[in-house]
Amino acid sequence: MARLTVLLTALFLLGHTACAGAEPLGRLFFSPGERARLDQMRNGNASASAPAGQQSPIEQITLNGIVRRSSGKTTAWINQLPQNENETPQGVAAQGQAAKPSALLLLPSGKQVQLKAGQTFDAVKGKIREGYQGPED
Repeated sequence: MARLTVLLTALFLLGHTACAGAEPLGRLFFSPGERARLDQMRNGNASASAPAGQQSPIEQITLNGIVRRSSGKTTAWINQLPQNENETPQGVAAQGQAAKPSALLLLPSGKQVQLKAGQTFDAVKGKIREGYQGPED
Protein backbone atom coordinates (compact mmCIF):
# COMPACT_ATOMS: atom_id res chain seq x y z
CA MET A 1 0.00 0.00 0.00
CA ALA A 2 2.87 2.34 0.79
CA ARG A 3 4.38 1.69 -2.64
CA LEU A 4 1.11 2.62 -4.32
CA THR A 5 0.94 5.87 -2.36
CA VAL A 6 4.53 6.75 -3.28
CA LEU A 7 3.91 5.87 -6.94
CA LEU A 8 0.73 7.96 -7.15
CA THR A 9 2.44 10.90 -5.43
CA ALA A 10 5.37 10.72 -7.86
CA LEU A 11 3.05 10.58 -10.88
CA PHE A 12 1.05 13.54 -9.56
CA LEU A 13 4.19 15.64 -9.05
CA LEU A 14 5.57 14.77 -12.49
CA GLY A 15 2.30 15.58 -14.17
CA HIS A 16 1.92 18.83 -12.25
CA THR A 17 5.40 20.11 -13.15
CA ALA A 18 4.93 19.17 -16.83
CA CYS A 19 1.72 21.21 -17.00
CA ALA A 20 3.27 24.18 -15.21
CA GLY A 21 5.97 24.53 -17.89
CA ALA A 22 3.57 24.35 -20.83
CA GLU A 23 3.13 27.43 -23.01
CA PRO A 24 -0.32 29.03 -23.20
CA LEU A 25 -2.41 28.02 -26.21
CA GLY A 26 -3.26 31.53 -27.30
CA ARG A 27 -6.32 32.26 -29.43
CA LEU A 28 -8.05 29.05 -30.48
CA PHE A 29 -10.69 30.66 -32.70
CA PHE A 30 -10.86 33.62 -35.05
CA SER A 31 -11.41 37.15 -33.81
CA PRO A 32 -14.84 38.71 -34.55
CA GLY A 33 -13.35 40.72 -37.43
CA GLU A 34 -11.75 37.65 -38.98
CA ARG A 35 -15.00 35.69 -38.63
CA ALA A 36 -16.95 38.49 -40.36
CA ARG A 37 -14.43 38.55 -43.24
CA LEU A 38 -14.62 34.75 -43.60
CA ASP A 39 -18.43 34.91 -43.64
CA GLN A 40 -18.32 37.54 -46.38
CA MET A 41 -15.92 35.39 -48.42
CA ARG A 42 -18.14 32.35 -47.89
CA ASN A 43 -21.17 34.31 -49.16
CA GLY A 44 -19.33 35.22 -52.36
CA ASN A 45 -18.26 38.79 -51.59
CA ALA A 46 -14.93 38.98 -53.44
CA SER A 47 -13.96 42.32 -51.89
CA ALA A 48 -13.64 40.56 -48.54
CA SER A 49 -10.75 38.42 -49.78
CA ALA A 50 -8.17 41.14 -49.26
CA PRO A 51 -8.03 43.82 -46.58
CA ALA A 52 -9.05 47.31 -47.70
CA GLY A 53 -6.43 49.32 -49.51
CA GLN A 54 -4.47 46.32 -50.76
CA GLN A 55 -6.03 45.97 -54.22
CA SER A 56 -3.03 45.93 -56.54
CA PRO A 57 -2.21 44.21 -59.82
CA ILE A 58 -1.56 40.51 -59.35
CA GLU A 59 2.13 39.82 -59.94
CA GLN A 60 2.01 36.06 -59.34
CA ILE A 61 -0.87 33.77 -60.16
CA THR A 62 -0.84 30.25 -58.73
CA LEU A 63 -3.26 27.58 -59.87
CA ASN A 64 -3.66 25.57 -56.66
CA GLY A 65 -6.12 23.04 -58.05
CA ILE A 66 -9.09 22.27 -60.29
CA VAL A 67 -12.27 20.33 -59.56
CA ARG A 68 -14.54 19.24 -62.39
CA ARG A 69 -17.90 17.92 -61.27
CA SER A 70 -19.91 15.33 -63.13
CA SER A 71 -22.43 18.07 -63.90
CA GLY A 72 -19.74 19.78 -65.97
CA LYS A 73 -19.21 22.74 -63.64
CA THR A 74 -15.62 23.61 -62.78
CA THR A 75 -14.07 25.29 -59.74
CA ALA A 76 -10.46 26.44 -59.85
CA TRP A 77 -8.40 27.55 -56.85
CA ILE A 78 -6.36 30.57 -57.87
CA ASN A 79 -4.03 32.05 -55.25
CA GLN A 80 -5.77 29.85 -52.66
CA LEU A 81 -9.23 31.28 -53.35
CA PRO A 82 -11.99 29.18 -54.96
CA GLN A 83 -13.34 30.54 -58.21
CA ASN A 84 -16.33 29.10 -60.05
CA GLU A 85 -16.88 29.29 -63.78
CA ASN A 86 -17.71 32.71 -65.18
CA GLU A 87 -16.39 34.47 -62.05
CA THR A 88 -13.43 36.83 -61.92
CA PRO A 89 -13.02 37.92 -58.27
CA GLN A 90 -9.29 38.51 -58.74
CA GLY A 91 -9.53 39.77 -62.31
CA VAL A 92 -8.41 36.37 -63.63
CA ALA A 93 -10.85 34.13 -65.50
CA ALA A 94 -10.19 30.38 -65.43
CA GLN A 95 -11.48 28.17 -68.21
CA GLY A 96 -11.16 24.45 -67.56
CA GLN A 97 -10.87 21.94 -70.38
CA ALA A 98 -12.54 18.60 -69.85
CA ALA A 99 -9.77 16.49 -71.40
CA LYS A 100 -6.81 18.28 -69.80
CA PRO A 101 -5.66 18.54 -66.16
CA SER A 102 -4.96 22.24 -66.60
CA ALA A 103 -6.74 25.56 -66.92
CA LEU A 104 -6.48 28.41 -69.36
CA LEU A 105 -6.21 31.65 -67.40
CA LEU A 106 -7.31 34.91 -68.96
CA LEU A 107 -5.40 37.75 -67.31
CA PRO A 108 -6.65 41.34 -66.95
CA SER A 109 -4.05 42.37 -69.54
CA GLY A 110 -5.76 40.10 -72.10
CA LYS A 111 -2.93 37.56 -72.07
CA GLN A 112 -3.79 33.85 -71.92
CA VAL A 113 -1.71 31.43 -69.85
CA GLN A 114 -2.07 27.64 -69.70
CA LEU A 115 -1.27 26.41 -66.16
CA LYS A 116 -1.31 22.98 -64.55
CA ALA A 117 -2.23 22.60 -60.89
CA GLY A 118 0.68 23.71 -58.73
CA GLN A 119 2.24 26.02 -61.31
CA THR A 120 2.74 29.75 -60.79
CA PHE A 121 2.81 32.40 -63.50
CA ASP A 122 5.06 35.36 -62.72
CA ALA A 123 3.46 38.28 -64.58
CA VAL A 124 6.52 40.49 -64.07
CA LYS A 125 9.00 38.04 -65.62
CA GLY A 126 6.48 36.40 -67.94
CA LYS A 127 7.57 32.91 -66.83
CA ILE A 128 5.82 29.83 -65.52
CA ARG A 129 7.34 28.23 -62.43
CA GLU A 130 6.69 24.73 -61.13
CA GLY A 131 5.45 24.31 -57.55
CA TYR A 132 8.62 22.56 -56.41
CA GLN A 133 10.88 25.37 -57.64
CA GLY A 134 11.83 28.20 -55.33
CA PRO A 135 10.90 31.79 -56.13
CA GLU A 136 14.39 32.55 -57.47
CA ASP A 137 14.76 29.51 -59.74
